[in-house]
Amino acid sequence: MTFRATILAASLLTPFAFADAAERTVYVTIVDGKGVAIKDLTPAELVVKEGGKEREVVKAAPAAAKMRLTLAVEERLIADAAVRQAMFAFMKQVIDAAEIRLVTIGLRNTTVADYTNAPDALVAALNKLTLNPRPDSNVGEGVLEVASEFATARVDRPVLVVLAISGGQSGVDPRAVLDRVRQSGVTMSAVTLAGGGGSDAAGPGAMSEQSGREQILGDGPKQSGGRRIEVPSTGAFPKALLQVADDLLAQYVVTYTLPDGVKPDKRFGINSKRKGVTLRAPSAIPDK
Repeated sequence: MTFRATILAASLLTPFAFADAAERTVYVTIVDGKGVAIKDLTPAELVVKEGGKEREVVKAAPAAAKMRLTLAVEERLIADAAVRQAMFAFMKQVIDAAEIRLVTIGLRNTTVADYTNAPDALVAALNKLTLNPRPDSNVGEGVLEVASEFATARVDRPVLVVLAISGGQSGVDPRAVLDRVRQSGVTMSAVTLAGGGGSDAAGPGAMSEQSGREQILGDGPKQSGGRRIEVPSTGAFPKALLQVADDLLAQYVVTYTLPDGVKPDKRFGINSKRKGVTLRAPSAIPDK
């Protein structure tokens, strides 16, 4: 889920039985004023709050677990050479730290390449993308489907990166999508093309659907600790996607404890005491 010195926090609750709930784990991207990853932050330099109450940070270290990353691109974009170049550069950047699945979002989601860290398989998948995509895409439903898969699988470090066109109809309640994103613990980021997603439909209903799609693409990254980058042209996709890649590669894993008898709370906040860094955190995390 634009940055100077930032810490991007993408929350993830490691699965556990409620009775044994003592620790929570989040993934935090830490960078300095030049956007370079910081590798030596200590637990004492972090302040974590859950439900408005400060919690003890017990571990903080560069993330080692591989990302389970779904790269989902709206079908209306896949014929563009710059978008394909951006996808290739992004996957090349994160391949050593992630298993990547390539999905196209049309009227339904289509998996072009299942989770892999084999570059040849991903390049072959890119080459198979159609140059004659459908004119309609159900982006809201597509995000909901991926988030639901992550929630069911209880993945350790789920990541969703969406390439889409701004505007257009949602076709699904954005509140349901955003709640599913939260419950899945996924880090969601979106790179969107401005001004190209208008619908021919008119009237309050169509406006509401367009607003719902924008809510998903905007609030999904915001609440999950990812980022949304809006670009003016497809030629700007490569730079924007590499920014997202750099954020993901700079993640820390941060673990904090809950006092005995305290129920998990979805409200989350995190700050750094160190000068020269700032923090962007998720606003909501899984219930358990």
